[in-house]
Amino acid sequence: MKNFKKILILTGFISILGTSLLTASQDLSAQSKKNLRSANMHLGGNRTEKALPLYELVLEENPNQIDALNNIAAIYYDIKTDYPEARKYFIRLIDVINGIFAEYEELKLTDEKKAKKFFKENIKKPKLEEKLEAVEQFKDNCIIKMVNSGKLKIKSEEYEAAIEIFTNIAEIVPDSTITYRLMALCYEKLDDIENSKKYFIKTAELDPTDIFAKQKIASLYFNESNFIESGNWYLEAAKNDTANTSDFYNAALAYKNAGNDSLSYSAFQKALEFDPKNMNIIVTLSNIALSLNDNEASTNYLQMAVDIDFVDGTIDNPIYVTTLSYKLYGLKKFDELIKYAEMWYNLDNSSKEAVQMLYNASKELNDQKLMDKYNKMYQEMQ
Repeated sequence: MKNFKKILILTGFISILGTSLLTASQDLSAQSKKNLRSANMHLGGNRTEKALPLYELVLEENPNQIDALNNIAAIYYDIKTDYPEARKYFIRLIDVINGIFAEYEELKLTDEKKAKKFFKENIKKPKLEEKLEAVEQFKDNCIIKMVNSGKLKIKSEEYEAAIEIFTNIAEIVPDSTITYRLMALCYEKLDDIENSKKYFIKTAELDPTDIFAKQKIASLYFNESNFIESGNWYLEAAKNDTANTSDFYNAALAYKNAGNDSLSYSAFQKALEFDPKNMNIIVTLSNIALSLNDNEASTNYLQMAVDIDFVDGTIDNPIYVTTLSYKLYGLKKFDELIKYAEMWYNLDNSSKEAVQMLYNASKELNDQKLMDKYNKMYQEMQ
């Protein structure tokens, strides 16, 4: 009962004696006044099951009776924890209070003196402005309470029950992104992928900055082998997650799985901008460039990979050096070939192919000194 009393203090509408705060708009018959007093007495004694029907009888006669509306709302909010029902009564209460303000504004237009008296008795004295603010806060808190109760259902793995709660919230607040996101997660737990995807998409539509929702959509499409849609959604996520290379990387993988080298290549290039020393991305770009018949770009990326690999003075991937040497030879980049073919030879000083390539490169460059050097090396290997 402690929390309930707190509500009554905050809203300020309760009187255990049942005296109505407002005048004409709160008029009741003798029987309804008796019902209101009895209801308040039962409420004070924590007998809400007896208080509630009496308050409802009061509202049957006067649907705008503030005490009855307030106390029914408080009962549903704090005791029954039926937040959708509590919210309905809070909304009715807000409408009544706003009606009183409207009555005052209308009165000011015709009788200033009467309006001042009305304001003093019906707005200032009961501190109606403060009370309206408090009731609006409780109305909004109902949604928060509903969301929290849904989260508790998720925690206890009662996903169907959680979905029911979130569905009710969505009917009340159709633009609540957290509601749709949590519904999507529940459906995913139930392996209802279509509904999970549906509500993640709804979340992303309502909040285009929701990176998590977009990534989840992309992941669900990927698991369905719908790789183009998956890649598209990863790129959507990347628009709002510009410091994260994983969205571009995942998009590239999705497009690669779809067999779309062009889209994959573009996405990997964006990923490389954020992670310029990622060997896996660089080598993949080299391979894709080759499949796109861009041998020069393929060679450039492979050269980049070798340079990164050699930054500590050792080579972990000798095959990259060998492949790069052949590529450079094919492109007739003989100056650069000398560097990498020598690297190849240092890795394997028994490789006649490396020495032959060095000799041929020096011959193409018309460098007699180098030709003599590599010819001598080759003769020594015979």
